[in-house]
Amino acid sequence: MSEAPACEAPTSGRLDGAWHVLPVRVYFEDTDAGGIVYHANYLRFAERARTEMMRALGVPHVDMVRDGVAFAVRRCEIDFRKPARLEDALEVRTRITDIGGATLDAEQIVRRPGPDRNSPPDGADLSGEELVRLSLRLACINQNGRPVRLPMPVRAALARLPGAPGPAATAT
Repeated sequence: MSEAPACEAPTSGRLDGAWHVLPVRVYFEDTDAGGIVYHANYLRFAERARTEMMRALGVPHVDMVRDGVAFAVRRCEIDFRKPARLEDALEVRTRITDIGGATLDAEQIVRRPGPDRNSPPDGADLSGEELVRLSLRLACINQNGRPVRLPMPVRAALARLPGAPGPAATAT
């Protein structure tokens, strides 16, 4: 968005094909009295992962906010399949599934990494135990909360993802 990066903080996670992968450790503060991750904390894990994906693509949220735009969650569907527990090492995998004029659709998977049965055809390593799956629609909004088109720097960054969906380089 702007020429000079707003912050020089290192990115967290890594790009793995079309996916961004953010490692997460479950701390005591993330759990309920039974040592199981409290359901709302998966939203926190997912938000951090989307933020780090954008930072890894060269578009930190602080730059977007400075330029007068931000993402807001318009829709979120969560499928809780298995619980995560205190001290678990997890991964949050994020990929963009559709790009619209003012929206992004994303899929996020919280999982325990490890050996599994199947690998997807896109080559991304999805082995391990899937715990939670999220499907989101993010809306790009201005400072007044009104929808606005995705800025071209955001589109260009998303277009660099392997297998980028939709019209990532042009407005729709």
